[in-house]
Amino acid sequence: MSGKVSEVRIETHRDSGTARKSWTHPGGKLIEEGSSSLRQDELLAILIGSGVRGRPALVIANAVLDEYIGLYGIYRQGTIGDLARISGLGNRKAARVLAAVKMGECVHRHLKESMSRNPGESDLFSSLEPSQTAASSHNHESEVRLLEAVVGSGIAGMSALAIANELISKYGSIMGLFGRDMGEFLAIKGLNSVKIIRIAAALEIAARVERALS
Repeated sequence: MSGKVSEVRIETHRDSGTARKSWTHPGGKLIEEGSSSLRQDELLAILIGSGVRGRPALVIANAVLDEYIGLYGIYRQGTIGDLARISGLGNRKAARVLAAVKMGECVHRHLKESMSRNPGESDLFSSLEPSQTAASSHNHESEVRLLEAVVGSGIAGMSALAIANELISKYGSIMGLFGRDMGEFLAIKGLNSVKIIRIAAALEIAARVERALS
């Protein structure tokens, strides 16, 4: 692998007693145990969000994985049209899943370029300052569009595209989102806990795809 991808963190305030070990949705598990603890189907279920009657998000997520044999298969063969044909998914959620997977390609490309510039750097995520160079080299607009699909929807006066653009502008690139306390994203107008958890799941998927590409 080209570099080490940091754990996506969401800081929460909770009692010091025994941690809960069952959740009504994988989003709770992500908050309690971290994004790296989730299975592939759990990460996809967070992106899918709500299921349909008789077909919850986890069932839809497993149908996607069965069709493509894992996240890397989605990267290699997935299209919005083909994903949307899976029962319960549809175009919008298919675009969200594919965007998270394609973010892994952005991460991989950035790591390769960073290693070529800094061959002695062992942890390319150790510096989290926004990088305008990274943003320009990876096509700012392309990264914004991927993040827009993950965010999904906006609010009055702030579209999903505007939210994504603010995130990329503030943190430099998709790479700049890694290793952050996701709680700080609440300062960005239009983001709430549901969307932030979705972004965290997408970043974890991107990290896993990057490892498959390395």
